[in-house]
Order: sequence, then C-alpha cells, then structure tokens
Amino acid sequence: MQQKLVISGYGWLAGYLGDALKQHIPIVGTTRSNEKRTALSQQGINAVQFALGDDTAELCTHLSNATFVINIPPGRRNTDLDDFTEKMCALIDDAIASNVAHIVFISTTSVYGDSTDNTLDETAPLSPETASAKAHVAIEQYLSEQVDLASSRTKLTCVRLAGLVGPDRHPAKSLSGRTVSMGNKRVNLVYVTDVVAALTQIITLPSDKRLYHLCSANHPKRGEYYTRAATAFAIPEPVFSDTDSPACGKVIDASASWASLGITPSFNDPYTMF
Repeated sequence: MQQKLVISGYGWLAGYLGDALKQHIPIVGTTRSNEKRTALSQQGINAVQFALGDDTAELCTHLSNATFVINIPPGRRNTDLDDFTEKMCALIDDAIASNVAHIVFISTTSVYGDSTDNTLDETAPLSPETASAKAHVAIEQYLSEQVDLASSRTKLTCVRLAGLVGPDRHPAKSLSGRTVSMGNKRVNLVYVTDVVAALTQIITLPSDKRLYHLCSANHPKRGEYYTRAATAFAIPEPVFSDTDSPACGKVIDASASWASLGITPSFNDPYTMF
C-alpha cells in the first residue's frame, strides 16, 4: 500500500471509498467548499480546499509517493469542455511532476457512445458522442501519454464506470412519473459498494493493468427495470415507449475486469439494487 491516498473531488463516491479505507491509510480529500472542508476534517479526512483550475501548490505537497484518485466530473449540462479538459491536463502534469506514485482516473463507459448494440469489453473501440464522453477520452489519452513519458515513476489505472447506483442514489427516482422514450434500451449499472471493493483492490494492490470496466452482468430493458424499481420504492412509475420492442443498446461486459481483480460483485443483477 502507498503511504497516502489523495482523492481529488471528494463527493458521493469518494465518501464511500473514504469510509472503507480511512482506518487503514491516511486520506487527503479535496473540496471546493470551506464548510465541507470542516466537515471532512471532523470525519478524519485531511481536507484541502481546491477547485479545478486553482493553484495546485498545497495539493501537490501531499502527492509524493501517494495514490491519487481523480474523480472530478465535468457537469452534465456543460457542453463546452475545452477549459475543463485543459485544467484536468494541467492537474495531471503537476501531479506527475510531484512524483505521484499512482494515478487512478475515474472515467465512464459513455466513452463508447450509445449508437451501438454490441457487447463491449475493454478492447472495444471508443466512440464518444457527448461532450462529457469526449472530454473523458481526451483526458484518458493524455494521462496515458504523460505516464509513458514519466517511465516507471508513475502507475496509471483508468476505471470506466457504468451508471452508479447506491443505497441513497437510484436513477428510478429521477425518472419517477416521467414519460420516457426507448424503453427497450438496455441498462448498464454498477453498485457503489462493488465499485469501492474494486477501487480498494486497485489502490492497495496496484498491478500493471491500466484499464477496468465496472458494470453488473445483467442488462434488462429500462422500461421493465425502472417500472419495477418505482414499484419497489413506492414512487410513481415512469411511462416508457417501445418497451415491448426488441432490446437494443450497448452491453458493457465487465467480466474480465472483475475476474482480474478477483472480485465477484455482490450486486451483479440490477434487480438486486433496490
């Protein structure tokens, strides 16, 4: 295990990861808010106030020989992400210059786009369609290039996550009562505790493998799935069109990643996530 874990973007996922690891390794977490900085300090997290684009001097004092988890989302409504990508690349440059031991970049399976019905493993070609997906591809590629230039000084792991679900977060709640198209589109979800198990393995026992997919094994139609989820949560059901049409949409195959980590996901079926 590295001497320290630094998490840039200490949000929802980082909270679960920090709770799992803070008794075993010193953790530094960044937050944009002074109020949250105080709250994190009370939870045993060494908190640094930092927003993407800020001076990295204080953050970089913690990075030498550390594992650095970068989990800074670009924001769903932001369609011009050149500035975001540029600032992320600058952060990566500063981390490598600070002799960071291991960068773990939290990416997304949206880098494959949505215009495919194929089953996709880690070797599948990228086809990003949204601004966010294109930014993640650019950052992944930049990371790989810069780590290669740094030779053996810095390890890199990119973790592409399917849609994240947890005990306090489920997309069925945002879909409740809405009328939605393409009920025959396949669902790709992963549960937060399974992600934390994978990240714990990646952080504590780093390997030379650079890329992991994390997704559950089953992929029901969303019209069927979110209707049942709404019933389970006792909330108004969404109304989907096309649910009875043949299933379409990509299938994220994460079996090789789970196997290489030695993990059998506890929530390998989305129907167990509510």
